Amino acid sequence: MLNYDIQTGRLDDASFQLTFADRPYQYAITGSVNGLAFTDEPLVKRRIERDGDVTTFTGLFNAAGVQLDQVIRPMGTGIEETITLYNICGWSVELTQLKIGFTSTQLKIGFTSALDTHPDWRLCVIPFRVQLDGSVHDYTAQALIGGQFHNAVYSDKTRPEPSLSEDGILRSEAWAWGDGDQGLVIIKYNNAAIELSVAAPERRDGENVLRFGGAGFSLYGEPSAARALAPGAEFTFGTTTYIPYRGGLSRAYEIYRDAIDAHGHGFPADYNPPVNWNELYDVGWYHSNPEKLKQFYTRDALLKEAAKARDVGCDLLYLDPGWEVAEGTTLWDEARLGPVADFIKTLKQDYGLDLAYRTILRCYKDHWPHRYMVKHPDRDVAELTYYPGADGWELCLPNPEYWQEKLRRILAISKNGVRFMMFDEMDWRGACTDPAHGHAVPGTPMEHVMAYYGLTREVRRQCHDLTIEAHDPVWPWSTCIYVPTYFQQGFGEAGAYDENWGFEYMWDCLNDLRTGRALALYYYALGCNVPLYLHITMAADNDRCVFFWWTASTVRHMGIGGKDSNKTIEPGGGLPPYDHDKRFAAYQAHMRTYNRLKPYFVRGRFHGIAENIHLHTLPGTPGGVINVFNLTDAEQTYEFDVPYDRLGAAQPLLVKGAQASWTADGVRLRLTLPPMSPGLIEIGC
Repeated sequence: MLNYDIQTGRLDDASFQLTFADRPYQYAITGSVNGLAFTDEPLVKRRIERDGDVTTFTGLFNAAGVQLDQVIRPMGTGIEETITLYNICGWSVELTQLKIGFTSTQLKIGFTSALDTHPDWRLCVIPFRVQLDGSVHDYTAQALIGGQFHNAVYSDKTRPEPSLSEDGILRSEAWAWGDGDQGLVIIKYNNAAIELSVAAPERRDGENVLRFGGAGFSLYGEPSAARALAPGAEFTFGTTTYIPYRGGLSRAYEIYRDAIDAHGHGFPADYNPPVNWNELYDVGWYHSNPEKLKQFYTRDALLKEAAKARDVGCDLLYLDPGWEVAEGTTLWDEARLGPVADFIKTLKQDYGLDLAYRTILRCYKDHWPHRYMVKHPDRDVAELTYYPGADGWELCLPNPEYWQEKLRRILAISKNGVRFMMFDEMDWRGACTDPAHGHAVPGTPMEHVMAYYGLTREVRRQCHDLTIEAHDPVWPWSTCIYVPTYFQQGFGEAGAYDENWGFEYMWDCLNDLRTGRALALYYYALGCNVPLYLHITMAADNDRCVFFWWTASTVRHMGIGGKDSNKTIEPGGGLPPYDHDKRFAAYQAHMRTYNRLKPYFVRGRFHGIAENIHLHTLPGTPGGVINVFNLTDAEQTYEFDVPYDRLGAAQPLLVKGAQASWTADGVRLRLTLPPMSPGLIEIGC
């Protein structure tokens, strides 16, 4: 049970013999009021009120005229913390920095070891221990003391970018803080504003201090609504939950996943996404070139892809770039493809498939009225060149006139029975300065985010059977994401969209595995039940189909394609040669196995035995499915144990795919795998 002494700031768990905070809780803000600056303004006039188990701590940042209320209540084996700031003065208050949180210099085991002399303590990011760019965010106490830490950041110099508000701090949705086997999970949850949990290693009064929990700014000054408090205004930060854990990092991740599930961010009990076939990998990408689209992206070409989709065992034909008159117009090209309703009818009747498509925000032709465009101070229209012969015209989504027309065009297509949509390339392109758009001048990322999720929500409201995947609305998918994984997500009326993008492991997948970048998918699956959607090309896989099974194991909604591989979409230097028919036949065989076991992968519980060993179980069903991966270039033998309780079983079960030895505690499994290959073990299936 976690104990907090609000008088001393001490936070500990006697049953674990762990102390997480041993210095006074820190309260300090920096900013200005009525033109007068204040720095690290401390909290004064403190008072404590108790109402049963709930403690309220109140104080005043005197120079700022800002009152703070901190409410702490027990929550299971942990505690919950909520912080509110009130502007009680007669002027607007601008805040640039917050230093509010628990502090520690003596994170002890057995109440004996100091931070400086205990290198086994770690601060690990949840759910991105491995970020999308492959960087690892798991820091020893010594690394924190030495300043050997960083945040993953996306930057695009073709757009104006605000300054980051995170110098010297780390940010994450949640943290695991402890000695590896046991410690504290720190969770920040805010579904109304973009807010992450900050952790700040500092040197103070000759001691190494870590500040964690509480509240702080990160990213482009998020949560942005807390930065400017008008007279009489207030802002309540997201709840921070502190939960002790025991059982290793995987247990800490599971605690976070369960906490987010409890807020409604996950998947329904009957979740059963289609397996998509992406035509892009074989038809190719022609970047709004009308002549090439007319030659290559035709109705006949798409129906040939539909035949492949049917033959390999897919459920749906997904249309990537090419179905529009030009990318970003959101106009179905009837001249090439015929009416969309007729195309959907043909797919269903002749191939047994549904239809899906991708929509984007920017446009690659000068198509939309310029009054819809993002305006920047140095140019009236945000016209950018992305590749030879193509212009990128940036649309301002918070502009209500454009928003309504974009919605109308999407619905004109989707109301014909489209089953799945991807909202892609809708990342924020910098602050728009057009006052006619109805947003703040300059515009903010948060306004763009809410316009984006307002669009997805309205599309789904009017198309009840439609599943929506929404890419991150601020930072593209290559290095890291901006909004929390759960933000505004929920099926049905509970949220604005259903699925997140499985990042960008769709081009050069074997290299993503070898470099460790694709480990981000493992940690995401361990820490988040919001489904990912990812399509992959069999052309970039190997004959053992190792990435097929990596995707099947870590991504709940899968798409495939690429029997022949079009050169327009291959990574620089092309892909190694392969036997197209042999690879397709291998995928056919693996798809039969996948579809037989699909419930385990799409709605099962994911257990991380190791980064390369994944267990999938179904509630109420004894046994499970285990994916094992040899991601090295040499043959490897793997031996590991799975306890009965993980399998939901009380007695031995039939095992296929590995040698099995049952003990009083569970089963010991052993198998040997060739280089870069998957193994599949079925227990009781």
